[in-house]
Amino acid sequence: MDDIKAIFAKNLKRLMDSRGENLTELSNRIDVAYSTVSDWLHANKMPRSGSLQIIADHYGVNISDLTSNHKQSKASGMGTYKYVPAGISAGTLCNVDPLTPDDVETIQLPDSVMGRYAGDSSILMMHVNGESMNQTIPDGSLIAVKQYNDIQDLKDGDIVVFADDGDYAVKYFYNDRQKQIVTFIPDSTDKRFSPIMYTYEDLEEENINIIGKVVVYTVVL
Repeated sequence: MDDIKAIFAKNLKRLMDSRGENLTELSNRIDVAYSTVSDWLHANKMPRSGSLQIIADHYGVNISDLTSNHKQSKASGMGTYKYVPAGISAGTLCNVDPLTPDDVETIQLPDSVMGRYAGDSSILMMHVNGESMNQTIPDGSLIAVKQYNDIQDLKDGDIVVFADDGDYAVKYFYNDRQKQIVTFIPDSTDKRFSPIMYTYEDLEEENINIIGKVVVYTVVL
């Protein structure tokens, strides 16, 4: 039976190669000493449970993906991403049951599809359900959403996924900083869809959260 340290080292090297990371880059990104990461990669030491979780989160994989001896290697040039198994409405707001970490699955996509976001651990994958963005993102599209913590990090014209007390939708985002008003605008051939506006105060008081920015979408024909 292979040593667990050797198994982990092999899996870590595979993940680093899939993202094009070297020792220094990984050390900086997970805030662990270079010498420690080097010991892991050369099978001299095994990370503790807390460090294993940090590495798993960084690569968007499960801890078992780091510690299991994979008999068949994953295809080169593929990334693993968190996937929310619920349709996100591009029309009227669509209620989705509150999600727990156990509800979030994983999905593999080619790096060629994800482009410069390949391997980004902050990405959530979702499917769109609705027609209010059909001139930009067709119904049924698979979207990659890069999570953000602050709306000030977003730019006017970004496409975002937002939640209004558990109801989810995807729209164009515009932020009037002077008037402190955020507007979510559809882009549809159906003119019945109209913009949705919130004040900054509304965002805080009405449990409205911007999940993140849509950075990639793909359609299955």
